[in-house]
Amino acid sequence: MSFFSKKRDNEGKAKDLRKNVELTAHQEELSDLLSRLGANAVRGLSSSDAAHKFRIEGPNVLTPPKTTPAWVKFLQELTGFFSLLLWGGAVLCFIGYGIDSSPDHLYLGIVLVFVVVVTGVFSFMQNSKSENLMNSFKNMLPPKVKIIRDGKNDEIMALNLVPGDIVFLEGGDLVPADLRVLECSDNFQVDNAALTGESEPQKRKNVTTHEDPLETQNLCFFGTQVPEGSCKGIVISTGDNTVMGRIAALAMSTSNEQTPINREIHHFIYIISGIAIFLGVLFFILNIIIGTPYIENLVFMIGIIVANVPEGLLATVTVCLTLTAQRMHAKKVLVKNLEGVETLGSTSCICSDKTGTLTQNVMTVAQVVYGDADTSVTKDAPSSFTGGRKTYDVNNVCFQKLCRCASLCNVATFNESSKWELNEEDGTKTLDEGGNPIPVPFSGFITQGDGSKLETIFWQPVGNASECAMIKLVQTESAAIGDVEATRTANPVKFVIPFNSKNKYQVHIHAKADGSGDVLQMKGAPERIIARCTHMMLDDKVVELTDIERKNIEEQQEALSANGLRCLGFAELDLDPNVYGEGYKYATDDAEFSSSNFPLGDTPNPDDLDAQGRRQNPVSTQGLVFLGLMALIDPPRPAVPPAVEKCKTAGVKVIMVTGDHPVTAQAIAYKVGILWSKTRGDMEKDNAKYGRAPGDPDYENPDDAAAIVVPGHTISVDTSEEEWDFILGHPQIVFARTSPQQKLVIVENNQRQGHIVAVTGDGVNDSPAIKKADIGIAMGIMGSEVSKNAADMILLDDNFASIVKGVEEGRLIFDNLKKSIAYTIQSNIPEITPFLGFIIFAIPLPLTTFLILAIDLGTDMIPAISMAYELPEADIMTRPPRNSKTDRLVTKRMINFSYLQIGLIQAIAGFFTYLVVFNDYGYSPSVLMGRGNTEVWGMQPFFCKFQGGSYVNLAGDLDTTRDPTIDPPSVQFPFWFPGQSGYLIDCGFAHNNYKGGGSNVSLSADGKSFNQFDSSTYGGSTKGHKANTIEAYEANYKARYFQYIPWRSRVSPFWQNRFLWWDVANDQNAGLNYGGADNNLYFGGRPAGLWSICAGNDGTLGKEGSSSEVRGAYVSPDAEVVDPSTFDFSQCSDTSYSNSYYKNAKFCNGQSTEEGTACDVVNSGKDGLSLNPFQSFYCKDSCGEQIPDSSLQFCDVNGNKCGIPGVNTPVAGCDQLCDDVCYSPSFMGDAEYGGSTSTGYKQCQNIASAEGALEVLRHAQGAFFLSIVVGQIAGLLVCKTRWLSVRTQGMRNNVMLFGIGTEILLCGWLAYCIPINDGLGTRNVRLVHWFCAIPFAMFIFIYDESRKAVMRATSPEKTDPITGQVTRKAGWLEQNTYY
Repeated sequence: MSFFSKKRDNEGKAKDLRKNVELTAHQEELSDLLSRLGANAVRGLSSSDAAHKFRIEGPNVLTPPKTTPAWVKFLQELTGFFSLLLWGGAVLCFIGYGIDSSPDHLYLGIVLVFVVVVTGVFSFMQNSKSENLMNSFKNMLPPKVKIIRDGKNDEIMALNLVPGDIVFLEGGDLVPADLRVLECSDNFQVDNAALTGESEPQKRKNVTTHEDPLETQNLCFFGTQVPEGSCKGIVISTGDNTVMGRIAALAMSTSNEQTPINREIHHFIYIISGIAIFLGVLFFILNIIIGTPYIENLVFMIGIIVANVPEGLLATVTVCLTLTAQRMHAKKVLVKNLEGVETLGSTSCICSDKTGTLTQNVMTVAQVVYGDADTSVTKDAPSSFTGGRKTYDVNNVCFQKLCRCASLCNVATFNESSKWELNEEDGTKTLDEGGNPIPVPFSGFITQGDGSKLETIFWQPVGNASECAMIKLVQTESAAIGDVEATRTANPVKFVIPFNSKNKYQVHIHAKADGSGDVLQMKGAPERIIARCTHMMLDDKVVELTDIERKNIEEQQEALSANGLRCLGFAELDLDPNVYGEGYKYATDDAEFSSSNFPLGDTPNPDDLDAQGRRQNPVSTQGLVFLGLMALIDPPRPAVPPAVEKCKTAGVKVIMVTGDHPVTAQAIAYKVGILWSKTRGDMEKDNAKYGRAPGDPDYENPDDAAAIVVPGHTISVDTSEEEWDFILGHPQIVFARTSPQQKLVIVENNQRQGHIVAVTGDGVNDSPAIKKADIGIAMGIMGSEVSKNAADMILLDDNFASIVKGVEEGRLIFDNLKKSIAYTIQSNIPEITPFLGFIIFAIPLPLTTFLILAIDLGTDMIPAISMAYELPEADIMTRPPRNSKTDRLVTKRMINFSYLQIGLIQAIAGFFTYLVVFNDYGYSPSVLMGRGNTEVWGMQPFFCKFQGGSYVNLAGDLDTTRDPTIDPPSVQFPFWFPGQSGYLIDCGFAHNNYKGGGSNVSLSADGKSFNQFDSSTYGGSTKGHKANTIEAYEANYKARYFQYIPWRSRVSPFWQNRFLWWDVANDQNAGLNYGGADNNLYFGGRPAGLWSICAGNDGTLGKEGSSSEVRGAYVSPDAEVVDPSTFDFSQCSDTSYSNSYYKNAKFCNGQSTEEGTACDVVNSGKDGLSLNPFQSFYCKDSCGEQIPDSSLQFCDVNGNKCGIPGVNTPVAGCDQLCDDVCYSPSFMGDAEYGGSTSTGYKQCQNIASAEGALEVLRHAQGAFFLSIVVGQIAGLLVCKTRWLSVRTQGMRNNVMLFGIGTEILLCGWLAYCIPINDGLGTRNVRLVHWFCAIPFAMFIFIYDESRKAVMRATSPEKTDPITGQVTRKAGWLEQNTYY
């Protein structure tokens, strides 16, 4: 079978499951049914037939679903689209590390992996939940069941049942399969609450009463319970074929809907990742076109992607949802699916079950009817139905006798263990200090999730729900009329007639407590009780029951029933002790009489004889005394009506979906506010009742009805969409007598109309709809395990009002996530634009990827998370639910706001701060463009062309002998000071005109491995990097571009004098990669010596082809050059210079005899020239200040200086190197390799130009980072509200205040903590540079407050007078900027 045919079959099966239950077994003739099942009503099945059927049907269990292993779920958490994006970034980082061995790439990759794994683990732990849905159904199966097989009574495991088995059930049993009743007791009932939601046990008999299998009284269903009575039945379905099995299959076949927040986050990720990947690839291509090196290009692409992707979003969203879930738990709502919190806020329609959700699922006496001094009156009993009012008179004798009858004619009791505090461990009674058991009060108040108080009965009643309600009312007034058990003890029972469906009454005869005789107590259907009474009580008097009073009582009963109350009538009669004495034998009939031998108020029929020829006992016709009525209801929860009212205000449609009777459902719907106007059915009844016809002035058109009550039998999966649209078009809807399949179809059609649907329920019948809903909500106390496992959240207090709190929390989390994302992505623009400036304007990179991560995963995290604690804005529960198709989490207006408004201002602030820092340290903005997008900034000397100014030494003294316009700086005066009129004309780097091999560096001639100090081990290799040469430096000097070390750097906090005499063995310098640097990194910077093309080409430039010219980078070919002989640092005799690359060069640093004479000029200068300022020099023991050759001296063997300063040749007796003088390589002698180090000399180099530029860049990057944070603080404040002023909203979010404080402290830590700022590449930013961004931050705040003020002023609001919902006519500014 193909995949598509399987899919069609599965879809067809799912549709069949949605259809109403179709059974005919209840309508078949019993003989036909027994024949079809191969059973015998007396002998049952034979063992062989049962075994054969078992092989065909299989065990009587529900088929478990396929489960997803935990490790697969965990992998799913790690491989979401957003996570894959970060995984991709990490892989790119590791690839970059593999190419150039840069630890920055390695660390960045590790950080990205850490973010994905940690958030994945966190999400997995929060969302992991046991898949126990089918196990919950298994709990409905009893372990063993009594049956008949082979004509013998037997007891087998319930899972071995097969169709045709004859089963016996008794009170307290679980129904093990779908059964048809063969025989039963008169009081046999089943509790179908788990299946249909009906709060009252349902009567069962052995005759068909309805075509609908769920309504007929001769079927019992798997998983329901038998509260009382007994039954013999035949199994008609087992396992998956039962009605409950269909529900289970329906629940498992129902797909979970993707949550709105999940859709929104995916939508946001697609937008952000699309932007990131587009920009990354775009600039990667542009870099290829302009010739950017591959490694640098790859690093740049990674930076663009990292800058666009808010790495902290995963953690922020997860933490925000978790915090909200914790707040919800405090309000008695357990969130199983984190994303469900927001879904509840998006809800536009709540399909709520009635029993246990809107009502308390506890039958309660709501009103009583009894006789006062003059007539029968209706009084309120304390319940939520009556608003807690109590208007009955407890001192009224008639009321007292009514309560006595309710106690005595009643078999319900209170569970004894519930009256005492029990130890949780062993269930024994808890004792006080005196060793006495601690009693539990009869009733008290509990606090619900919404903070409201609900009076609760702590003593647990046991028995029929109606009888339990009566004894609770009586016990409430025990102080006045006596304790229930005490009353029963004082009035012992002598005779009982149980309730049966034929008589519809129950009779108890008790001995009176005062010993004056017996009293008959009767309760039952009001019409039956009234008909049996001839008298009534008015307070303490017994009077005749007149027709007027009878009509009065009947009218009151009708009024109670119209309100959905179930009424019971009560009567009594004091029996004459002279007739009914101590030994009197009460009987319902005897051999002579067909009726009882005591008064029952029977209708006189003296001439009628029964089948046995017996006549009526005249005693039984004696009338009774009517006591009154008790009206019972499963009352609404007190907090529900205001909660429903709040839903109306919030624009959330509340639909009641119940299995209960339409009349009861409608009455409760009016009580709780789901219905508040006439229903379509009521209008039709009134028109018919009063003879109204269309056109009459008082005719009520049913088509205009806003309310409708829909019985379940009128809808199905086959109902047309037009009919559904008509039904769901009513603003007030009640669905009654609905099946699980119909509930599911109701949910699906609401979803089809675009609603975000929440479904509440507590029964098994609710589980398919709960699972299908956008947000499924189960009851924690009364809910079945099946419904709990299918739900996304559980109401621990079963309180519908908690849902409304959840709606508010859900709206709040969506608002706050919007604000959090708007805040988070503000930093994208100031994070992206540095890379754009780096590639477009070729400025030094203003912000590194590590600093971006420091923002996204560091400074932004707590402020972003603090949005989860932000209080709701005033209109949150008066605006309509968001339209999930238009009101997205991330909209164009948000992108516009965060990117093009706030983000752009932050970027401008960052660049302003960046340029200020560069300028303050001697690098004017004009010299940065075109100089920074190479890999040499901070790695090689920086050259500038000066106009005026002066050279300065370390002490600040001016060099009056040199003109910076035409003369280079000297060793003693290396700094350039602009003075009053000096300025930089242009700056640049020397041309990287040599590219050696890309292979590993060669071994030296004597087999030594590569050593950065030993020039003989270089072998002409630069590991594929382009390197500059002494000839390129020479070319720059000839064009009057001199080595630039600004005086402002000298007076800066980062300056170190040792930059002028750096020990190249020191591995602390991250810029030039000396010391223990990796070969790749080392060759990417300036090595410990100089490359010379001339030395590698026998003193000429002509070995590379037709071109034989060298020039400095950024110097045009026609630039003015001075006489080449003026600045000769190499031994080439060529006089022309151009931009050429050479394949051969020699490395010179005086560390090997293999350099020979080719490196002499490079190592010492030419024609008596002063020291080569670019070459290494050597100092004894430690590097120190270099002095010019004109001042050099030598020492004798005793270490005394001798010879003539300036004469650079040692003479006999004066040929030793002095310990306090630093020498160029040529003066070190022709020592073997390692001679300098073996004699205690250190190799030193002037790195001040490169290191100064690098330090300034790191200060500027740190300041740029700080400016973003300052801007983000303003951005955080403006994101507190989307509509209101921050002044109105207030600064009551302490977590946000904490976040701002920690943000500032974290900035200080990252900028000033030495180990951290070394790792991030930041420096101790001067205090003044913190303030550069403050005016921009103030502008952000003032601008946004003004924007919102104008937006509020130009968008008028209108309030619906009925629902209180606020609608707003959006003005231009709101339409274009409200996100």
